Amino acid sequence: MGGFYSYSFTFDDIPSEEYSLMIYDFGSSKDEGGSFTSAGTVVEDRIARRYKSLYYGSKLDEPLEFNLTFGANTRKVRQDKPLDRWDFEVISSWLTGKDGYRWLTIEQPDLETIRYRCKITDLKYLTVGWRPWVFTCKVICDSPFAYATPETFSYEVNGTLTVPFYNRSTYNGFYKPHMEISRINGDSFSITNLTDNNRVFAFSGLPSSSDLVIDIDNENEIITNTADLNLYKNFNFRFFRFLRGDNTLEMSGNFFVNFTCEFPVNVGG
Repeated sequence: MGGFYSYSFTFDDIPSEEYSLMIYDFGSSKDEGGSFTSAGTVVEDRIARRYKSLYYGSKLDEPLEFNLTFGANTRKVRQDKPLDRWDFEVISSWLTGKDGYRWLTIEQPDLETIRYRCKITDLKYLTVGWRPWVFTCKVICDSPFAYATPETFSYEVNGTLTVPFYNRSTYNGFYKPHMEISRINGDSFSITNLTDNNRVFAFSGLPSSSDLVIDIDNENEIITNTADLNLYKNFNFRFFRFLRGDNTLEMSGNFFVNFTCEFPVNVGG
């Protein structure tokens, strides 16, 4: 078999150790690289009698893809126990038998805080000395990016609070976090992103309820709450967003807010 370096991985919340598997590199003399997010697809028109294009922008419509090679862990190798058909059945069901995208994490030091939302395709097994030890597959992500593991940033506001916020997203556009607002004292509150041309996110005319908790999915523009009220009529319809990099927030009112962020990052595959 030769020497190899190995790491475990988790897919759909199931660790590879459960199937006695590890990601590995068989000590090949050839160093293989990986892939990064593409620059995207150019959206433009080219018309007669004009040598320049009419450039409208780019769209990031190419998902991140990379190959993964894994196989029997060091214990099975030492015991000289290759994979068998029962292993094939349970492993293929785990990796390819479910619909939709699932989370993949790789237990590698520089990927400890990174995960991929992906699906597994092109699963194949390879033999060494006519005995099956290894699987290969293609990982297709749901976007051009991997994601930082979720972080929650919490602030308690009593009057006015100005805070810096660093958006570590690789994506050059806006990042729209998930928010939870609770402990609301009063009928209104606002959060202004001073860095984003003083963009104001605000609620007003709220019902008096110390137990009201408002949940805002800014990416999908969905507002829910514990009182099952229609709060869109109390909202200014400027869903919250961060610019890439440094932001300065000015919060007004009496409330507690959680920003939960899964920053998209371009770390390759």
